Amino acid sequence: MKMFRNLRPATIAVPLMLALSLAACGDPTAQDQGETDASMSDQPGVEVGPVTQGQAQAEAKELALRLASGDLASSEAAVALEDLDRVINDNIVEFPEDMRAGLSEDVASARDALTANDMEGLQEAATRIESKLSGSAATPAAS
Repeated sequence: MKMFRNLRPATIAVPLMLALSLAACGDPTAQDQGETDASMSDQPGVEVGPVTQGQAQAEAKELALRLASGDLASSEAAVALEDLDRVINDNIVEFPEDMRAGLSEDVASARDALTANDMEGLQEAATRIESKLSGSAATPAAS
């Protein structure tokens, strides 16, 4: 106890204030995760709640265009293809009935091309998907 009597209150207060100020800042990892979650929800393929026919088709078309561009690295293409597949399969009734089978086949072709690391094949499949979706924009099916 004698040792603590010789310490000045300021010597104890400074580290305590520093510790409290760091604790008040929050966890930087949690903040980074929150920012990542927020930025990802702005990207195509991330929907919150039900989508309309127009929303599903527009989102699928945007993802197909990104894949067809050839500007994505293999890992980015894999994520975009997964999102495209999810948008189409989770909202299949929002796409015209006459194109559903073709869209599913083209997504399967794109997946096979990606698995084979055939980026040109992936781009061709994505272009076919985009073309089908562009054709449907002029003649939307009744819901």
